[in-house]
Amino acid sequence: MISALRHVFVDSWLGRILAFLIFLAFIGWGVGDIFTNLGGTNADTVARIGKRRITADDLSRGIRSELPQMAQQMGVSDPSQIPQAERAQVAREVLQRLVTQQEVLLAADRNGMHVPDALVRDEVFGMPYFHGANGQFDRKVFDQRMAQAGLTERRVLDMVRDDITVRGLLDGMGDTVRVPSTILHRLLDFDAAQHVLDVVRVNAGAMAAPPAPTDAQLHRYYDNHPWEFRTAAYRHAKVVVLSTETVARSIDIPDADLKRLYDFQSQRYHVPETRSLEVLTFQDQAKAQQAVQDWKSGASWDAVQKDNHDAAAVSLPDTRQSDVPNPELAKASFGAAQGEIQGPLKTETGWVVFRVIDIKAPHNVDFAQAKDALREEVAKAQAPQVLSARMARFQDAVAGSADLEHVPADIGAVPAQGSLDAQGMTKEGEPAPLPGDAALRQAIVARIFSQPQNAKPSIVQGPKGSAFAVLVDQVEPGAVKPFDSVHDQVASAWTDAARRHAADVQAAGLFNKAKQSGGVARAVANTPDAAMLQSGVSFSRVRPAAIPQELAQLALGTPVGQSAMLNVDDDYYVVTVTGVRAPDAATTKELTDRLEPQLRQSMQNDIPMTFVRGLEQRVKPVPNMGLLQRVIDSTGAGAAP
Repeated sequence: MISALRHVFVDSWLGRILAFLIFLAFIGWGVGDIFTNLGGTNADTVARIGKRRITADDLSRGIRSELPQMAQQMGVSDPSQIPQAERAQVAREVLQRLVTQQEVLLAADRNGMHVPDALVRDEVFGMPYFHGANGQFDRKVFDQRMAQAGLTERRVLDMVRDDITVRGLLDGMGDTVRVPSTILHRLLDFDAAQHVLDVVRVNAGAMAAPPAPTDAQLHRYYDNHPWEFRTAAYRHAKVVVLSTETVARSIDIPDADLKRLYDFQSQRYHVPETRSLEVLTFQDQAKAQQAVQDWKSGASWDAVQKDNHDAAAVSLPDTRQSDVPNPELAKASFGAAQGEIQGPLKTETGWVVFRVIDIKAPHNVDFAQAKDALREEVAKAQAPQVLSARMARFQDAVAGSADLEHVPADIGAVPAQGSLDAQGMTKEGEPAPLPGDAALRQAIVARIFSQPQNAKPSIVQGPKGSAFAVLVDQVEPGAVKPFDSVHDQVASAWTDAARRHAADVQAAGLFNKAKQSGGVARAVANTPDAAMLQSGVSFSRVRPAAIPQELAQLALGTPVGQSAMLNVDDDYYVVTVTGVRAPDAATTKELTDRLEPQLRQSMQNDIPMTFVRGLEQRVKPVPNMGLLQRVIDSTGAGAAP
């Protein structure tokens, strides 16, 4: 359940501890002792929550760890250049996180929760950040990391102890919640109800060809539909785009930082032999032995699981020996041959039967090989926040650049220019090389063909948080082609239109007859149109039938016994809703099995969130506003530059 509080705790406190340590190692900052002589234990308290307190040092560290990231997002070189309002917001967010942590720790104190030293020791020893070259805890590495971060051993142990306490209190909270049957049944009744239809589809392409048109008819069609016979209109435009994709390419991540991150994630790049296992655990040795015989006789993994439903079955793909749940299984599985059925093996959890289905040799990826992908990964992860932070500069740059020639490149904006038609194609018949994905390019093209020529550029919000500006500086309008040059095209278009009209007339007649006779089935009974009838078509909101989505939406809004008509492209539908019935038992079970866990997880996530909010109401924090401001000033978040 700790995951449900990620937007409150920013993942876990343990994660932030490590992130902060890595950050300090990256930039080489320490935190001075400017708060150590402010007048005793109370003088350095920024906020008090019951008997617990947040010190100036706690808040200072939190703010200092956030400001460089904020500066990078905003595209400024130094945290002191961050506007005062944004710096104050960072301070408030850090303080809120610290208050929330202390509220949870205070609740743990009230409930008598105490973390033994042995558990703290095991947690620290398990942190890869403190491991040496042999993959084990290294005291020298630990001391080095502490020195880089300006932290004492006691402080780190206290932080780890607090994290274990928070997890101990919140983990599992809400696990016993159950979804009320009334909610589940209401959703099932709405989503799974089967709507039954009678449908007739009249297709324009299946209509008989009309008599050959006269020249007068063709000229009239040509005159009434000039847009169908025009040459393409082209517009030349300048475009500047700011998106997560363009911003990511502008984020500079020093190799030294990437190397430290590479070292921190050493387990990712230095992988020992891994094995993929299929494991069954029994409490009864005889049943385990029978499973071995069945499995060796050719039964599949799925069949073995089905036949032994009282056994605990698990698949362990690409698993390291150290990650196998118990030592007996780890030793046996990494000594077994691939493909052979092994067991029964006595372990502390029961009798184990297993098979090794794949073995992957150890492999290492050196920094030179990993660097580019790691840089791209980090930049991609940072891009959404950086995009948001740089948007104001982009807006200011566009507002001050009537020709879009003065938008600074360091914010990650990408320019483009050229001629294209309304479909985004160049005069050479190639897609115009516009920045962004298909949705963004479509939005840019639409703006180019809706914006007046030489109109002052302005910011347009695009999909996925992107933004762009357009300057249309040249328009080449299309022209209607001479009638003689498009005679055959006009004749084909006239014929298609005549067929659509005939299909429309036929469908309208059936629709009127259906309303009068009590349904489309009766309307086509004993007529040639009966061959087009689809009777008893059923669908639900979660199981659509093989009918257009537009028709399904129309049917959902049509009362039982009523008829409706709809045109979708060259098809004309006449439909009668004949009934709404409950889903069958199999469908109900399938949907229940899918929906109930989702609802339960959602409700389980709400429990710890509600608990944390309630703590803040029970014990309200008391801030020291004067000291809070001094902390902000000392971390470069004071007066505006």
